[in-house]
Amino acid sequence: MRSWAIISLLVVTSSFTGCMGDEDSFVWPEPESWGCSMQEGYNLSCYKYLDGFSSPISSIKHPVLDEIWIVELSGKISSWDGSAINVIADLGSEISRCHFEQGLLGMAFDEDFINSRKILLSYVEIGDCDGPNESDLILATANIGDNGFLDLSSIEVLMEIEQPHRNHNGGHLLNIGGDQFLWGIGDGGGSSDPEENGQNNQNRLGSILLFSFINGTISPVIDDPIGDPYVLHHGLRNPWRFDVDDQNRLWIADVGQNCWEEVNLVPIRESANFGWSEREGMHRFHDNGYTNEDGTCNLDEDESPVPEEMTDPVGVYPHEGGNCSITGGFWMDWGPDDIAGGYLYGDFCSGSMWVISEENDSWNEVYIGSSGGMIVGFGEGLGGELLVFHWTGEIVNIG
Repeated sequence: MRSWAIISLLVVTSSFTGCMGDEDSFVWPEPESWGCSMQEGYNLSCYKYLDGFSSPISSIKHPVLDEIWIVELSGKISSWDGSAINVIADLGSEISRCHFEQGLLGMAFDEDFINSRKILLSYVEIGDCDGPNESDLILATANIGDNGFLDLSSIEVLMEIEQPHRNHNGGHLLNIGGDQFLWGIGDGGGSSDPEENGQNNQNRLGSILLFSFINGTISPVIDDPIGDPYVLHHGLRNPWRFDVDDQNRLWIADVGQNCWEEVNLVPIRESANFGWSEREGMHRFHDNGYTNEDGTCNLDEDESPVPEEMTDPVGVYPHEGGNCSITGGFWMDWGPDDIAGGYLYGDFCSGSMWVISEENDSWNEVYIGSSGGMIVGFGEGLGGELLVFHWTGEIVNIG
């Protein structure tokens, strides 16, 4: 399998290569935006959809009203109905922002929202920013009052994941139907998975959890768990975003460390081990934090043999050309026709975007352009527009 075609977009300096990688050496770049540029041959353009946010990361269509809710790392949830933005909630007093990767990380509506008025929240709880991390990843429920705003006093913690470090929190929530949800959990942070959480399926870190949420209560639903009863998939470093396609397969964009970013694919309910931290991309991962024993990256297209019990990604790209950290992503059975039938993802540092799809029993990955900013998430607009969320606070429409 060949690696991704990399377009050299020199929008960030090489000192930022390894973004979200080695916690001890990485220096976060300043938020930056530039002109978007769509690849020739695609009938795509871009324009500013909304502005004025501080840290938007996702949008969710309201199950009843004709509006989307926009989630920000800062703790704000805002509604947009095409004419006005209204703040539904401000969880700033409940969450930690000690680290760029902390904050409000995910939200989902209860399937019975029309009756229950409940939503699910995923966030890093507030804590002291000095010393070791004391803020854990929280799954909670809260009520939306009759006035349309979140009632902070109704927040109820459903599950707490101890976080030994401040980064690699994951936090994405995805409703997959039947009152069931997926929750992505990072490996607990630090460099090179120091607690070896990724390969420990008894530990909820470095995994994707599956649970039901009915009448305000969560419970495991896996018939034959591989370890912890909530753990569906493990061996992940930081599954920031994932989505389900029309064949009920789960696409996972998992953030790498120093060398490779990866896209994983698996039938949603077939438990898999994606290899971290014994593997990064399609290569062996060494204790030095790299895919070569001499502290360099193995950038060969040839993949190293994958252990039988592990599942390699269907696509990878290296930290070259300004790329540093993968941001997923949607299975595109909506949005622009030019990118339908594939999985869309982008890169945080370069703003590059690709679509991967299956053609003639092989994987074909196509570069579609740069969004013009540092990508922290994707979303769907009011009319099915493809939205890209930038670290500068802009929301861009690609269409």
